[in-house]
Amino acid sequence: MAYTIRTTGVCCALLAALPLAAYAQAEPAKPAEIAKTVDAFAGHWILKGTDSEPGAAPAALTATIDCRPAALGAAVSCQIAADVSGDHIEAATIIGYSPDERIVRWMEISSTGEYHDHRGPWNGDEIRFQPLAYSIAGETATELLAVSFPSAGRMRLKATTRTAAGDSVLDLTGTRDATAPK
Repeated sequence: MAYTIRTTGVCCALLAALPLAAYAQAEPAKPAEIAKTVDAFAGHWILKGTDSEPGAAPAALTATIDCRPAALGAAVSCQIAADVSGDHIEAATIIGYSPDERIVRWMEISSTGEYHDHRGPWNGDEIRFQPLAYSIAGETATELLAVSFPSAGRMRLKATTRTAAGDSVLDLTGTRDATAPK
């Protein structure tokens, strides 16, 4: 008798799951911008350029960005590291395309205590994010961030942060390490 009840229970559970499986297969195709965003950022990037701080000469800067596909390919999870003006800085970043908003979201928390949620649309090979107002150490700042991919395996990142003291500008270009796994 226990065998029949157990068998009947298993059969009922399987039959109940069939409509859910059919629903899951009917999921609409993901927008191409999701894959475009993941493919653009995924990999190990080495970027070089300058850090220009108010009242100081531009300083040479090298940064690495390691991005791996996340959320079953809907986004990338990135680790950013750089030595900026003598300080080592790291940031954890999630980047993904939001189909409902039709924008790329760049969400970041850095070791400097900054919390960012950049939003911007693709325009060809460039993402020009909306100005982001935030505060750091009690001061108001506005960041203008743009990232472009002028050719396969090449990235340009420019971030201008405006504060009462003046503009800080990071201007970096670099390449994806083709030998590193994505």
